[in-house]
Amino acid sequence: MKQNIDIQNLAKQADLSGELSALHIIDLSLLAGSVRIVHVNYNQYIDIVSSYGLVLDRQDVLVLPSVESNVVADGFVSIYDKLIDKFSFCLANNFKGVRLLIVLDGVTSYSYNATIKEVVVNSDVTYEQSINMLSSIGYERVDFIEQPKQYCLKGGIIDVYSPLSSLPYRICFYDGEFSIKNYQINTGLSVGPILDNLVLLKNSVEETAINLNDVLLRFKSINNGLVNSCSDYKFPVLPVEHSVLLKEKQSAIFSDSLFFSSYKIDNCLIAPKHLEKSRSEVYAQQEDVALEVGDLVCHEDFGVGKLVGFVSSADEDGEDYLKINYEDASVQLSVKSLFKLSFVSRETSDDLVLGSLSKKGRWVKQKKSLLGDIDNNVKGIIDFYANKKKIYRTPFPYGGKLEREFLDSFGYEETKDQSVVWSEIVSDLEDSCPMYRLVCGDVGFGKTELAIRAAFRVVVNGGKVLVMAPTSILSRQLFEVFGLRLGSFGVSVGLYTGACSSIDRNSVKDAWVQGACDVVIGTNSITYDDVFIKLSNMIIIDEEHRFGVKDKEGFLEGYETKDVLLMSATPIPRSLNLSLSGLNDISTLGTPPVLRRPIQTFISYFNDVVIKRSVEYELNRGGQVFFVHNNIQSMPSIKSYIKRLLPNINIVLAHSRLSKKELKNNVLDFINKGADLLLCTSIIGSGVDIPNANTIIINNSHRFGLGQLHQIRGRVGRSEKQGYAYMLLPENSSLSVVAKKRLVTIEKNVSLGSGYHIAKSDLNIRGGGLLFGFKQSGKSFDFGFEFYSKLMSRSIEKFSGSTLQGFVDNFVYKVFFSAFFSSSFIPGSVERLRAYRLLNSIYSAPKVNRFVENLIDSYGPLPDSAKNLVSLRLVSILAFDLFITSIDCSDSHIVLSFNSSFNKGEQLFKFLSDHAKDFDVQSYSFDQREHVTLLNLKHNNNNINGEFLVGFFKAFKTVL
Repeated sequence: MKQNIDIQNLAKQADLSGELSALHIIDLSLLAGSVRIVHVNYNQYIDIVSSYGLVLDRQDVLVLPSVESNVVADGFVSIYDKLIDKFSFCLANNFKGVRLLIVLDGVTSYSYNATIKEVVVNSDVTYEQSINMLSSIGYERVDFIEQPKQYCLKGGIIDVYSPLSSLPYRICFYDGEFSIKNYQINTGLSVGPILDNLVLLKNSVEETAINLNDVLLRFKSINNGLVNSCSDYKFPVLPVEHSVLLKEKQSAIFSDSLFFSSYKIDNCLIAPKHLEKSRSEVYAQQEDVALEVGDLVCHEDFGVGKLVGFVSSADEDGEDYLKINYEDASVQLSVKSLFKLSFVSRETSDDLVLGSLSKKGRWVKQKKSLLGDIDNNVKGIIDFYANKKKIYRTPFPYGGKLEREFLDSFGYEETKDQSVVWSEIVSDLEDSCPMYRLVCGDVGFGKTELAIRAAFRVVVNGGKVLVMAPTSILSRQLFEVFGLRLGSFGVSVGLYTGACSSIDRNSVKDAWVQGACDVVIGTNSITYDDVFIKLSNMIIIDEEHRFGVKDKEGFLEGYETKDVLLMSATPIPRSLNLSLSGLNDISTLGTPPVLRRPIQTFISYFNDVVIKRSVEYELNRGGQVFFVHNNIQSMPSIKSYIKRLLPNINIVLAHSRLSKKELKNNVLDFINKGADLLLCTSIIGSGVDIPNANTIIINNSHRFGLGQLHQIRGRVGRSEKQGYAYMLLPENSSLSVVAKKRLVTIEKNVSLGSGYHIAKSDLNIRGGGLLFGFKQSGKSFDFGFEFYSKLMSRSIEKFSGSTLQGFVDNFVYKVFFSAFFSSSFIPGSVERLRAYRLLNSIYSAPKVNRFVENLIDSYGPLPDSAKNLVSLRLVSILAFDLFITSIDCSDSHIVLSFNSSFNKGEQLFKFLSDHAKDFDVQSYSFDQREHVTLLNLKHNNNNINGEFLVGFFKAFKTVL
C-alpha cells in the first residue's frame, strides 16, 4: 500500500507556511526536489554543518561557509575548509546540480578560493594518468590517508581524499575493470554505490570575497528564478519526534532525503532512511594495536626492544623480517613468528632500559617471576570456575505475564545485540549452576538495561540483587535508573554509599535483612558488611575495570554460589579473550541504539568565541553542558572566566576535594536541571548518564589518554539529540607527535561503536586484566599489557588443556613456494606489518575468508605469494583437529608431524588408500619418533602451493 504513494509529489503539496523551522523546510525541500534558498540562524547552522552527509556528499545542497564555523585547531580537519572548497567548486561550475542554497543570517560576504585547475578521473584515464593528475593539483602522496588532499597507491588501487566528500575514495584499476567507491577511513572497507567519475580541484591559496547578493543573483539566474511547485490545496505537515516514530514504524515510508526529523503529511508518515532498521556498523578486523616504526615491543625470547621496521630478506623466497633494536645488538624476526612479538608502548618514559642480548639471563629471570605470579592467579581462576560448575543453584525461570509486561515497558527499540545477549543471560539464569558472565559494550550501547532485566528476573523468582559501581555518583545514577524501571513493578531499590547518611544506610540494611528491599545499589562499601553479599543471589558489577585491585582481591572468594554479571566498556585484548572464552562467558554489544547519532568532535584552540558559542547553542536548545577541567587548583579561575563570558548561567562544581555531601548535591542539582553547566574533573568519566547534557568541552585535551577522552566524550550524545565534543588546546601550543596522534584518533573515530578501535589504540590500556581480580602492579607492565595477556592465555591453556589458539601459534611450516605480502601488493611498511599481525590473530576459517575479502577490497586481487600465505594460515587452523603440529613441504615430498594425541590411524590409512591418486601421492611411509609420528608423502605434482595443502587437509578432515 505505502509503496504506491508518491512522496515527492506529496512533499511538493506540503504546506510550508505553518510553524516549521528552517531545518524542517530543508528536509521537505529535499524531499520535494524543490529549488530553494533557506536562511538559517546560527544554532540551526551548527545542526546543519554537523550533518556531514548532507553538507558534503549531496551535490544538490550547498551550505555557504561561515568563518565562525572555523573553530578547529591547525593541523586537524575543519568542516569550514571543506565548506569553502565545496563553495569554490560550485562557483566554478555555475551551481551545477545545486537545488538548495543554505545561508547563515547576518553574514553578507563569503570567502572562496578561485579554481586554478580541475581534473576528472573516470574510466577513460589510465592508472598512470590518474597519478599524474593528483600530483598536478598538489595532492600529497602518503602511505596511509588521514587528511583531505592526500592519496596513496596500493598496486592497482589509488586511495584519494577529496575535501568535497565526508569519506575518501577508492579508485580501482585491475582485472580490466574500473570503479570508484567511497570507503571508511577507520575500517578501510568500501561503502556505498559505484560512482562514474571523480572531480578534483586545485584552488588558489589566496581567498577571495564575494557579496551574498551576487551569490543569490547568480543562483536565481541559473535556475530562472526560484520555482516551488505546489497545487492550490496544501497538505498540512506535522513534524514527528523520532521516539514517536518507533511506535508507528510499520506504517512509515523511509526516505534518504530527510535528515532532521520525521513528518506526517496528509496522514502519511515519512521518516529518515537511517531509522528504518537498527544500525549495525561493519568494522574490519583489527589487531590489538597496529605496530609502527619506533614502538617499544616485547619479544618473548629477548625482552623489550625498539621496532626498526622491515629489512630485506637474504633468502630468495622474499620472506619478510622485522628488525628490533636492543641495548647492545639487534635481532631479526620472521613474520612467521610474529606471535612472539607484542606491543609495549608508544609513550614509555625515556628512562626505560631496553633489553640486553648479552645479558639474556636478566630477561629469563624477569619473565620467570612474571609467569609465577600469573600461574598462581590463573590457577585460582580456573578452580573458581570449576567449583561454580559443580554447584547446584535453583534455576530462575521465566516470570510469565509480569516479566513480559516489564520487557514491553522498555521505552526504546531493542538492538539486535541486546536481544542476543539477553537470550544468553536468560539461558544462564535458567540453568542450574550459577552464572558468571562478562558483558562488553561501548558507552551507551545498552548494558544497564540488560542488568536491570537480569535483576528483575531474579527478584521475580524471590531472589535479591546487589549492584556495585566504582563511584557514589554512578551508584546514584544507577539507583535512579533501576528505580524508574523497577519501581512501578513492585521492586524495592535501595542506595548504600559513603555519601549516604548513616541513618539512610542503616535503614537500607535493615530493609535488606528483613526482605523489604530487593535490590541494593552501592560502591565497594557494600563489601565491608558480609550481610549484603551473604543474603544476595546475584551480584552485578558495573564499570568493574575501574575497581582497584585491593577492592577486588576478595571478590572471587565466596562468589561460587552467586550469580555474577560483570559489565565493562573496556574490550579485552583478543589473545586473552580467546582463552577466557573457554572458562567464563563473554557477551559483546556492538550495535548502537537506533536513535543514537555519532558525536561531532572538534579540536579547537581555547578562545572566547568557541566556548561562548558552544555553550549558548546548547542552552538555546534546552540542553546542558559539561566543562571538563582536570586541575582542581585552577578551577575557581576557570569558573570566573566562564561567568565573565556568560554571566547569566548557573555553574556547579564536581571534583574529588568536595565533601561527599556537596558533590552529591551539585551533581543532583545538575541532573535535575537546576544548573546549566557542570564544571568538573574527569570524575564524570565513570558512566554518568545525563541525557539532557549533549555538549562537552574538554580543556587541555592533549593531556588526557585516548581511552579517557573516549569515555569522557561518551557522556554526551546519549539521547536522540546530536552530541558535540570540543577538545580544547592552549593557543600557540606545540603538540608532541604522540599527543597529536591521540587527538587525530579521537577526532577520526566518531562513529558509533568506535570505542573498540579507540581502546585498542589507547597506548595505556590496562582495564582488561583487572576483570578477574588478579594483581597487575609494579614492574609487570614494563613488558606491556599485550605480552601480559599473552602469558595469561598460555597459563590458562596449561591448566585447562590445549586450546586452538596455542596450537595454531605453535604450528610450524616449511614450504618451498613463496608465501608473503610483497611490497608491490601492500606498498606501505606499516600497512604491511598490520596485515601480517591481523592474519596472525585469526583462528577460524570464516574470519580468514573475511580477511581475504577485506584485503581484496583495500589492495586488489591477491598475488600468488599472498594467496599462499593466507592458505597456510588456514592449514594451521585445520591442523588443530587433525593433530598435525608441523608440515615440511618440498617439490617432491610432504612430511606431516602428528602429536601423541593422534589416535585416528585407521581413518588415516583409509584416507591414503582412497585419495592417493587425487593428490598425486606416489607412496607414503611412517617414522615413529618420541611423542611424534611422521608421515612422509612422496608426490608427483608440479603445482604444489598453499591452496593444494588446504584441499588436502580439508579432504583428510572429512574422514575423521
